[in-house]
Amino acid sequence: MSSRPWPLGLAVREGLATARTGRWTSLLVGLAVTWLVAAPGAADAVAVSGLIDDEQAWIDAGGHVYVVEGARTDEGQRPIPVDACESLRGMSGVLGAFALSRTQDSGTLSHIPAGRASLYDVSAGALPFLSAAPADGGVMLATSSFAERTGVVDGEIITVARRGPLGTEPALSDPLTARIVDTAIMGDEFDGALLVPSQLGLTAQSCYVQTDAAHDAAVVQVLPSLLAYEGDPAVANPRLFSSDFTVDYTHAYELRPLRWLWVPAAALLGLVWAMLQWFRRSHIAIYATFGMRAAPRLAMQLAEWGALAIFGVAWGWGIGVTGALALGAHPAQAVSQVSAHAILTIAGASMAVTLLGLRPVGTLLNSLKDR
Repeated sequence: MSSRPWPLGLAVREGLATARTGRWTSLLVGLAVTWLVAAPGAADAVAVSGLIDDEQAWIDAGGHVYVVEGARTDEGQRPIPVDACESLRGMSGVLGAFALSRTQDSGTLSHIPAGRASLYDVSAGALPFLSAAPADGGVMLATSSFAERTGVVDGEIITVARRGPLGTEPALSDPLTARIVDTAIMGDEFDGALLVPSQLGLTAQSCYVQTDAAHDAAVVQVLPSLLAYEGDPAVANPRLFSSDFTVDYTHAYELRPLRWLWVPAAALLGLVWAMLQWFRRSHIAIYATFGMRAAPRLAMQLAEWGALAIFGVAWGWGIGVTGALALGAHPAQAVSQVSAHAILTIAGASMAVTLLGLRPVGTLLNSLKDR
């Protein structure tokens, strides 16, 4: 047995030579890396994209929207201060806010005298809340179903006839610009209604507030005090208090099970490498017989693993991104999730390869005795 130390450079060249001449063995290891890099990232990218789409549908239906109403007391339900509701628009974490009151009147277009629609008085914040542009002379917010029923188009100049109790003459508005809005975020009860901006007084029945996931908890905590009336705190209820949405999207991303797919993938790669080293134990024993110590032996195995892993990661990343896109993942999620899983999988497998390379190895004589 030689006692001459092996240079690390020579050990690295030996590992690269083994990877190059391994043929079927190297090909199988490279394919294992390729698919165990591609599959977890692609699966997680598709799942995350689905979560994003579902969360957006939840937001469009009224997620992160709160309906704030006055407290119920012995004297009745308290109103909401309109100025306090409008001032929320400048608060950090609030995406939009406006006050609303249901009127007892009905409205229709002056050229359709027989028509009737529910009228809601809203504050000026309803325009940005519903993504409606202002216009000179004022606007009337018409829901999409009202527009379908009457033929009104966005930007059309209209005159609204406002009817009070039976027997009263309707009051005609000034010419207004029609803005067609989608009120799904507010609830189905507004479908077919007309929203009249700038008709409120000092108080309203409710205040609609929209926030986001990052500020949801903080905003809902301060709404009762900010919208209190004469010392009575308001009551903030989520718009989707009862709905078909049952997923908590606030924590859905962190709690998704597929985020840990890289763990079994890395463990499986480590097992493949361990099996390969077991079948090569006589081969490795020859190097130990000729004086290869632990450090150069580890360098040799890491060099071989690195050469095969680089090949597998390159192909696996490409296959993973392409497969995720083909399955409907968003491009950004396909790239980010496949990349993250590839890095974690290879890092975990490399740790296993390192630990296996540090294990004691006997000489050829020891290997023959084992047989």
